[in-house]
Amino acid sequence: MGDQVQTLPAVSDILARWPGLELHWVVDRRFAEIPRMHPGVRQVHALPLKEAQQGRAGALRELLRRVRALRGQTFDLVWDPQSVLKSALVARMARLAPGGLRVGYRAQDCGGEPMAARLFDRHYARPPGVHGTLGRRLFAQALFDTDASGPTRYGLRGVFAGPPPGARQSPSPYAVFAHGASKPDKLWPQDHWRVLGECLLGRGLRLVLPWGSEAERARAEALIAAWPAGEASLAPRGSLTDMAWLLAGARLVVGVDSGFSHLAAALTRPLLMLFTSTGPELFSPELSSLSVTLGGYGQVPLASAACDAALGLLRAAADPRAQTA
Repeated sequence: MGDQVQTLPAVSDILARWPGLELHWVVDRRFAEIPRMHPGVRQVHALPLKEAQQGRAGALRELLRRVRALRGQTFDLVWDPQSVLKSALVARMARLAPGGLRVGYRAQDCGGEPMAARLFDRHYARPPGVHGTLGRRLFAQALFDTDASGPTRYGLRGVFAGPPPGARQSPSPYAVFAHGASKPDKLWPQDHWRVLGECLLGRGLRLVLPWGSEAERARAEALIAAWPAGEASLAPRGSLTDMAWLLAGARLVVGVDSGFSHLAAALTRPLLMLFTSTGPELFSPELSSLSVTLGGYGQVPLASAACDAALGLLRAAADPRAQTA
């Protein structure tokens, strides 16, 4: 999911340089809603790659059907900004127009899967020491003559402006605690979340906690039970688009290093990211004035520091100048 979010600014750069370009995006079906959020993407080809890999019934048959549909179109350029073996195989299956090219990273930059580079016609050297979002923008600059020096634009701000479709009334102000992560070492201690929640509940905010697994639900329910009744709730479990609307309406998002936190940054929400085992070098908000990172590389942020940062973000969000900084 994070890779898809980090590619959005490069897409915005490409379409700004070539507004008439017909851009298609091939993606694992689990994350297809991310490219669909960008208004400039013409067509999304959602492939059940993970499902076929896991051997789910009917997944391989459906994958082959969708690949045939993909091959029913021709492309002048196939660009693989991820360049791992799985994505390179899909890039190779896409049909090229005469004179077309497939472009990806060189072997040593293919995420530990150097065989992927053999499936490209042209190669690009990944600049050392740059985070994923900027790396993709620089790759696009080399290939499409875009401008990677301007602001990071994810293309989602206008899409999720205003209340969600079908909303009947404005909800009371709320903060989202994106507490879950794909790896246990990215989690922030449960007691720290409890203290931070107590800090924010005294400022007139409800707390909403999303969840994606039974373990995350259990942690969220334990926190909700520790706070005053009615002040916090589980988020409804819905689609990625539903989650985007939830994040877009929040007064504040606090999250660990996860796809939801990166999505909140793309949606220009006031965001506090709490890093534990990883570091913030892959984090690139659209509005840096509304984002704060704490911790990283084994340094676990203190609850008191998180409270101070969260309150500072709420004050900054009330300043109209922060919306354009």
